Amino acid sequence: MNCTWQAGKDAPGDTQYFLYWQNSRYDDAMECELYIKDENGRNTGCRFQNVRIETEKAYFLVNGSSKYSLIRFYDEYIQLYRIEKLMPPSNITVNCDEIKNDCIIQWQRPQISHSNKDKCFKYEINIKYKVREISSPTFNTNTYEGGNSHTFQRSNTRKKYLLKMRTAGSACLVSPAWGEWSAPVEFGK
Repeated sequence: MNCTWQAGKDAPGDTQYFLYWQNSRYDDAMECELYIKDENGRNTGCRFQNVRIETEKAYFLVNGSSKYSLIRFYDEYIQLYRIEKLMPPSNITVNCDEIKNDCIIQWQRPQISHSNKDKCFKYEINIKYKVREISSPTFNTNTYEGGNSHTFQRSNTRKKYLLKMRTAGSACLVSPAWGEWSAPVEFGK
């Protein structure tokens, strides 16, 4: 988990910031493990490893200190699943049937700590013709709820295609925002 903040506009140059978070009210508050510093050596971000997302809101507190001034703290409760950026589906494969002119696209859902159900996700599949080394404009972008496979009917069996996918939450406690696109997968002749 990456967190960032900006120094207060009137904060003295010696101000240093410290981030604490508490995943649930039953957990102990933890200070940032790895601060991100600006050009002046001031903490302006944090990287947390091995974060698990709970159903309750997480609590965040940014404290500041300075020799010259009192620094106002900032705190907020956040439902982490709402701001999570989903990874693209993994292990994307395409197997084409040369007789039927269709291709089976299969993938694995993103691994997230708080859900292991296929029904929690929707997928966007983008397919283009590949012309030499340049992709054509998109001609097939569709959204699919749940599951981990889709059948694509090829209109031209002599063309190469490029496919990419991305994920969003469709139910459960999964972010409804679209994540990053996968690396392109080439298939066809």
